[in-house]
Amino acid sequence: MMPSMKNILLAIIVISLILPVAACSGAPQAEPTATPTVPTDTPVPSVTASITPSVTPQPSPTVSPTATVPPPSKPNYVISAQLDYAYRHLSVEESLTIPNPSDEPISELILVVQPNNYPGVFTLREIAWGDGSPVEAYTLQGIRLRIPLDEPLAPRDERMLSLRYELQMPPLVQSEEVGPTPFGYTTRQINLVDWYPFVPPYQPGEGWVVHNPWYYGEHLVFPVADFDIALTLKNAPNGTMVAASSLDQGDGETHRYHLENGRNFVFSVSPSYHRFEQQVGDTTVLGYVFGQYQSPGVAAFDATVESFELYSELFGPYEQPSLTMVQGDFLHDMEYQGLHFLSRGFFNTYDDKMGSFLITIAAHETAHQWWYGIVGNNQALEPWLDEALATYSERLFYEHLYPDALTWWTEQRVHFYQPSGWVDSVLHYTDGYRPYRDAVYLRGALFLHDLRAVIGDEAFFAFLKDYTATYRYQLVDREDFFTTLSKHSQADLSDLLAVYFQE
Repeated sequence: MMPSMKNILLAIIVISLILPVAACSGAPQAEPTATPTVPTDTPVPSVTASITPSVTPQPSPTVSPTATVPPPSKPNYVISAQLDYAYRHLSVEESLTIPNPSDEPISELILVVQPNNYPGVFTLREIAWGDGSPVEAYTLQGIRLRIPLDEPLAPRDERMLSLRYELQMPPLVQSEEVGPTPFGYTTRQINLVDWYPFVPPYQPGEGWVVHNPWYYGEHLVFPVADFDIALTLKNAPNGTMVAASSLDQGDGETHRYHLENGRNFVFSVSPSYHRFEQQVGDTTVLGYVFGQYQSPGVAAFDATVESFELYSELFGPYEQPSLTMVQGDFLHDMEYQGLHFLSRGFFNTYDDKMGSFLITIAAHETAHQWWYGIVGNNQALEPWLDEALATYSERLFYEHLYPDALTWWTEQRVHFYQPSGWVDSVLHYTDGYRPYRDAVYLRGALFLHDLRAVIGDEAFFAFLKDYTATYRYQLVDREDFFTTLSKHSQADLSDLLAVYFQE
């Protein structure tokens, strides 16, 4: 290990002892001390796959990209919120349209209310139907708001709801009870993430897709939706800036936003931000960092811009108005629609080298705008479908733009941890954050590199573009991944899959 890398890891360990977290990016953060309550009897493979596969590459057929399937009906949100910055209090009025995107009647509506996972944070004041009549029968338990219907919601029909509620923002702390999350406030920022009741996906024959919270990883699943949001600031210090999932179209104290085909909508608000901006085609790339971090902030912002340009070429067009990078005042990295957070720990340990976790994770979180934002998946049941691809995208970033640092990435990001485990591990059935990260992120990246070697570069990159185009704004599963792959290569993958996948 290079001396500078030792310094980076030592610094991160020291910081992590103060505030343990689990990073979505899979970078070396502190390990949670809680243990899962779900049995974990899934066997783990003892073989560590090499970067070179033993399967002979096969020629790929010439295949035109699969036609994009139009998405089904999608939720629509109209939200007006007032944030009292001084008191960390949010008052919200929300109107939402809930479609039945399936071909079967639905007898019960479920909204996911993630803030209710935090004691004393969420207060529901009123809930009514679109015509103004009150919703009489409902239950709010945990993160599930259940509303039984007198008459089932017919296929392709929709219902409208209005809600009035308040959030008393919690201090941003990491705990075993609620797990690491950017939601909450510090002395320098307030982060509104997963803050409004939202409509989960609906799976015919199974119902609404809602998973219980877990203390690492991501358990929420989002269909794409349209958003019109107004955020008004009250008692905010002069110079307060708002970073958001889309571009601000408001004026004065009211910030107005419109977003189509977004997985979610988030804000980060702070009087301490320094702002970067660069136009890349039709997309405005923004960066928000704390004033004393401008030097590493420039490096992280540049990596975000460069990786965004590369991924647009390799994977397909982004088609959103903005992309925003935010320095998190916490030891965690996390992606959301149009916005990602980068851990303050990586800003603190940045040493002005491309071989740096700050640069690596900026590339990782940017990749999630494709592998999560554009092509969605069930992050609890099949997290490899976004995390393995985002981790491998890091390698593509170094391979194409900074090849001199590629060896550093391979050795320090992946092989240093000697990763083991099944790539298709399920979030709730892993033995802790480190085994989950090693299996899903790191071995997932090894699998994709071996897959690329088996089918060849031409087929591999054609597959990625086709996969993105075919499932744009949809939710995919393993079958979708391999069905699209089979259109670009008929190579026998059985030996490769036996090494990396448990089924």
